[in-house]
Amino acid sequence: MRCNVLECGHNSVSAGEEDITDNVKAFLGAAMLVAVISVALVVTGVISDGGGDSASVSLESTPAVLGQTVTPGLSPTPEPGPATPITLPVDVPILMYHLIGPPDRPENERLAVATGDFAAQMSYLACAGYTPVTVQRLFDAFDGTAALPEKPIILTFDDGWAGQYTNGFSILQQHGFIGSFAIATGFVDAGGPYMTWAQIKEMSDAGHEMMSHTVTHIDLGTSDDATDIDQITESKSTLEAQTGKPADYFVYPAGEPFRSGSAERQGQVVQMLKDAGYRGALLANGRYGGQDPSAPFELNRVRVEGGEDIYTFAGSIYGPSPDSVSCS
Repeated sequence: MRCNVLECGHNSVSAGEEDITDNVKAFLGAAMLVAVISVALVVTGVISDGGGDSASVSLESTPAVLGQTVTPGLSPTPEPGPATPITLPVDVPILMYHLIGPPDRPENERLAVATGDFAAQMSYLACAGYTPVTVQRLFDAFDGTAALPEKPIILTFDDGWAGQYTNGFSILQQHGFIGSFAIATGFVDAGGPYMTWAQIKEMSDAGHEMMSHTVTHIDLGTSDDATDIDQITESKSTLEAQTGKPADYFVYPAGEPFRSGSAERQGQVVQMLKDAGYRGALLANGRYGGQDPSAPFELNRVRVEGGEDIYTFAGSIYGPSPDSVSCS
């Protein structure tokens, strides 16, 4: 039976109450008066406590569905709690966005997801039961200091394009979703199509995660060691100074050196990141795959391209067909 979140929650409680009432009636016919009174009191307490909790559903704690507006706020994920450390690859898709809105130039058309398409994708994720989490939350789950929700997903946004704030931020807030933004710090406040520090600080204060993406988006596979170290350390310290929060995660610009660099160079860059105090890093491999706690500097990401329809989007994360997701 198709129904919305509120209707399904209400129907499940009503059915439970009817079952309890039938059982009580049967018991009343066979029990003594004193037992009847005792059982009635117990059953009343069960219905009041258990049923009341089940029926208590609000839009603020429920994923948004098509046609609904959710009170702005961040992910409705339950508070992290102690969990068993994760030692094997875990199924947490990480989406990779760039521009939200029109491209800044024709050659970036594939990087630009139209605002309407982005809104539809976020509605799909909400209706399909996904809960966005931060990279920090994933690593806390690796360590066993936090649990993951049933269908976790990570939304990442590269480079610091202005449209991520002007077009994407409000949509994330509408759904109560949290995003992780990889900022090339040298582009901020430089004019053109990039965000300002004030915009980044606003999103950070709202609970969104900021990650390092170097200073000027250099190729870490071909640059010299001294340049790489400067870019890795300066971007981290700048982000932390501007947001007042740790910047413990890194996103490789253009995925390098993991797209075309040697295994030796990859190991050298990873060591630079470790020495700078990073806990992990994200690739640009466009690959769906488990996130391996034994390879924290090689997290997989799925690229979202401009112009892809909602069926392609759903298929890229092996999600349910949009036709099978009920949002009404």
